[in-house]
Amino acid sequence: MPLQSIHVATICTGNICRSPMAEVLLRHLVAEDALLKDHVNVTSAGTANWHVGSPMDPRARAALDRAGYRAAGSLGTFADTAYLDRQDLVVVMTREHRDDVHFRLTNAATEVVLWRNLIEAERDLDVADPYYGDDAEFDECLAILSAGGERLTSVLRSRVDQHAQDV
Repeated sequence: MPLQSIHVATICTGNICRSPMAEVLLRHLVAEDALLKDHVNVTSAGTANWHVGSPMDPRARAALDRAGYRAAGSLGTFADTAYLDRQDLVVVMTREHRDDVHFRLTNAATEVVLWRNLIEAERDLDVADPYYGDDAEFDECLAILSAGGERLTSVLRSRVDQHAQDV
């Protein structure tokens, strides 16, 4: 029996800054990992439907480019119940996003994690929204996402490894 893919969603408010940056970063990390690349599917969405179908904010794109991440992110998507229920792991940027996701989610098997808890467990810190900031704030946001992304790939490796042993 082949290993099933793990579906991971990164979530922010409008899905044009934090979550698409996290998506591009995480897809890059997954693609570079031989154990993960064929077993992890990463998408992003927003808890608000303001930017459905829109590309990521140009400043988010520029921060990714400065850091060497050239892949495109998904167009803006709304994190409705159907989307969330298809995920195995939902990684949110703020405590408010976590509450919104828990409110919409009906799949009890879907795990919801606050991004900063990947870095500083149990502190319940938010990833600040750089939308009203400058390039430095987008770069700082990406640095926080990068730190969490490294930890998240480690968690995903453990899950894929465990899944392979169970099969």
